[in-house]
Amino acid sequence: MKRLNILKPAFWDHHNIAGSHAHTGFNFQRKWKLIVVVTSFMAILPLCVMGFMDFRLSRKTIEDEVKHSISKVLTSAIISISFSKDVEKYALEYSDQCDCQDDEDMFVVDKNGSLLTPSSHYDELSIANTFHTTTLEETAGIKEVVTPEGKAVIAGYARIPNSSLTLVLVKSKQNIADLWLKPRLKLVGYLGVSMILIVLSIMGMATFLVGRIHKADRKRIKALHHIGYADKLASIGRLASGIAHEINNPLAIIDQKTGLIQDIFTISKEFSPNEQLNQLTRDILAAVDRCGTVTRRLLDFARHMDSKIELVDIEKIIRQIFTFLRKDAQRQDISMSFKSRDNIKDFECDRGNLQQIILNLFNNAFAAMEDGGQLKVDVKLNKDKKVIITISDTGIGISSSDINQIFEPFFSSKDAHWGTGLGLSITYGLVKEMNGNIVVKSELGKGTSFIVILPLTAEKQEDLDKGLIEQTSEFD
Repeated sequence: MKRLNILKPAFWDHHNIAGSHAHTGFNFQRKWKLIVVVTSFMAILPLCVMGFMDFRLSRKTIEDEVKHSISKVLTSAIISISFSKDVEKYALEYSDQCDCQDDEDMFVVDKNGSLLTPSSHYDELSIANTFHTTTLEETAGIKEVVTPEGKAVIAGYARIPNSSLTLVLVKSKQNIADLWLKPRLKLVGYLGVSMILIVLSIMGMATFLVGRIHKADRKRIKALHHIGYADKLASIGRLASGIAHEINNPLAIIDQKTGLIQDIFTISKEFSPNEQLNQLTRDILAAVDRCGTVTRRLLDFARHMDSKIELVDIEKIIRQIFTFLRKDAQRQDISMSFKSRDNIKDFECDRGNLQQIILNLFNNAFAAMEDGGQLKVDVKLNKDKKVIITISDTGIGISSSDINQIFEPFFSSKDAHWGTGLGLSITYGLVKEMNGNIVVKSELGKGTSFIVILPLTAEKQEDLDKGLIEQTSEFD
């Protein structure tokens, strides 16, 4: 049973939103059965009809051919006998000396149906009505009769001219049936094998198609889930941005009032010697400055939603994100290092997109290093004037089967409860939007490196529009 379970489609035991309602559009098992049954019926029915028609046609053709051969033999015999001087004597000799095949029998009967020559089917000689006279209704004919032994035969008979005798040629029907039955049985065997192959092919195709539908349905459900999740994150982002903006106002008041208190303590002779009070005011101002830095970062990330090309200091952005994630790094025992090989100036890009790219790759690295590790960032400028940002971690790595899918939307190797499968897909889209490229190198158990390649100088939107207009005008 375990081996058979390997062949079971992934959707077979799927408990989907159809629940107990068998007639909904999401019952994949029912859809599979319906496809297999209907398609198999439509494919096999013509074969069965053709086989049945061929079966009957072959039987009819063989029997007609045998009857024709009997008639031909009898006609030839009657002609030969009719030229004899003593017709009756020659007829008896002719039937007695006839060189018949194994399944044939020729004999002569009189008008009473008595056998005048030996017969393998009718053993009683000179007994009236041994061969039924009712069979001899006409001077010649071919009929299907049954021998006294109960054996079905085809009997051809012809009246001998100028006599009361009848020449009879009998052929076993069983031997005739073998001529068409055995080949037809082989054909039925071939049809049976063909039907089995057809059904197996239909089952395989149905499994493939329903499997694709099942996978698409799963992606649809994931998309709906992640859209809701993304909306929730966007709401939280707007809420955090609003809170940061609101916090800045009381922080400004605290900073202003504490600065005034510090000035009073410095000027006043009563409090100026009290170093403890002065230190407390300095601590308050430092805490306010720290809170202001956090709120400024939140607002900085929130306000760069629209695309805007500007000169950026990539080292400053990376160190800013380092500071932003320092608490998470300490909690996960992750060490972070940054190395800039070149003094990169005149780097033009969208600040918000660059921040999002680096932050997404950092979050991906943190997720791969739950029990500590090292995060290294290396920035350099190559000879083609491309900015190369390499972000490496010592995490669990990515398997070779997953590495080609990591940039697909909603694909995630993380826990299904919190992995969105959108981070790397969004990152890939942002990099391509900036006319760059992203490459991943990974080894299981050793870590992963993401290499982001961005142009040093970005094309502004008006330049792109101008180039598009020029290309269009060439075809006018």
